[in-house]
Amino acid sequence: MVLPPSPRSVGVARWLITEWCAPWVAASELLEDTVEAALLLASEVVTNAVVHGDGMVQLAVRRVEGPSLRVEVSDDGGGMPLVGSQRADAESGRGMAMVEMLSTRWGTDLAVGPLGKTVWFELTDESVRA
Repeated sequence: MVLPPSPRSVGVARWLITEWCAPWVAASELLEDTVEAALLLASEVVTNAVVHGDGMVQLAVRRVEGPSLRVEVSDDGGGMPLVGSQRADAESGRGMAMVEMLSTRWGTDLAVGPLGKTVWFELTDESVRA
């Protein structure tokens, strides 16, 4: 799904993920807690794409290897996500640390051209239960 580079796209992304995952949850193929964790982390990654990226934001969600969920967020910006220490009084900058802490795996894939990237994360039902 392609979303505009607008703060409203964060809510749209959350809604889309909920809708896309509903059949898997209904069929007991994915825990609702896994979807909730995906919503939280997707909010952070989509926000980063809107605030720090360039161009339209692309969102993809798919099942991988059993009860695992992969979320991918792409934009045309050249900046890479940072996971680092933040001051205790900082008002932002903790999103990727949360992605690193809560996801099973995550990473960044560079686009073929000079700019652009995809930030992705995976969650498993087992990692959410822990």
